[in-house]
Amino acid sequence: MKRRVPFLLLFVLVLIVNTHCGRNRAEGELAIGSSAPDFRLSDLRGQEVTLAQYQGKVVILDFWATWCGPCRMSMPLLEKLQKENPSQLKLLAINLEEPLDLVRDYISRQNFQSTVLLDSEGKVGRAYQSESIPMQVVIDKKGLISSVHIGFSPRLAEQLRGEIAKAGSN
Repeated sequence: MKRRVPFLLLFVLVLIVNTHCGRNRAEGELAIGSSAPDFRLSDLRGQEVTLAQYQGKVVILDFWATWCGPCRMSMPLLEKLQKENPSQLKLLAINLEEPLDLVRDYISRQNFQSTVLLDSEGKVGRAYQSESIPMQVVIDKKGLISSVHIGFSPRLAEQLRGEIAKAGSN
């Protein structure tokens, strides 16, 4: 019994550190160094936004949903990164398949200031293989995928700071 307790604690710690919400994981990963698929989505005011309009900046795509606990933990960290790097970084928080009113209410209650986009049909999520959320895709200034992070980790902000610096120097 005493040997099981440390193993159980380690197992619980791993679950906490690598937390994410699953959505039927697809096979394959996004290829680092490949061109990021362009898209056109509406923001919460109905304005169309494309990935291409941010060419020349580092972009973080954050795939999320209001029901996802780990997404709720990662969003404030991502917003802080956006505020730390306003001229170099653009955060696009892409909500997956939830109604506008639900997303708008959640964003308002959280006082989230970054750009929120609605992927109502999940097409962009599928293009980026975002079957587990939260998922952040870092895109460099040239429009190439620099890194992909799935789930929440206490080191997420630190990891992304390094990725932003790397993607910004390319």
